[in-house]
Amino acid sequence: MREKILDCAEAIVQNKGLEAVSFQQLADAVGLSKASVFHHFRNSEALALALVGRCRSKYGEEYAAIAGKKLTAPKKLREVAASFEDGLRQDRLCLLAALGSSQPTLTESIREELKETAKAAGRTLERIYDQGREEGSLKFAGSSEDAARGFLALLQGLQQLARYSNDLDLFSPSVESYLTSLET
Repeated sequence: MREKILDCAEAIVQNKGLEAVSFQQLADAVGLSKASVFHHFRNSEALALALVGRCRSKYGEEYAAIAGKKLTAPKKLREVAASFEDGLRQDRLCLLAALGSSQPTLTESIREELKETAKAAGRTLERIYDQGREEGSLKFAGSSEDAARGFLALLQGLQQLARYSNDLDLFSPSVESYLTSLET
């Protein structure tokens, strides 16, 4: 039941922001009493922390698996981008970006968990950029850390742009243009 509550909360956060999540709405959506939802999550902060933790685990494993494949760095980056595009097409925007847009209302512990989760994703992407530089398949200015952060921001921003433009097909060509400009 906990996962069903998290699924419902995640969908709300991705579409309307954390402020739109109500425990009564979650209870109604999963067929529980409001008190039962509070049994799983004592407050909104606990719910948000659980969402970020689940995101970190799920996508951290996915990105690490991609990074560990015997592929060139550009192909790995395209696979990461494909994961973001899949999320976009399933109306599941990056949870970090969705929660980050609520930043002024987040508690310090949620902001810290978001920061650490973004850093973890960045470190995985950084390894891919390092690989690309070492194998000579990517050329970029600055550090691989900066390149990785920029790529993550590009993917998050393109999801938002595609959604509010009501043009999901702009995602892939934009990513491809960016990656082609890096390839040697």
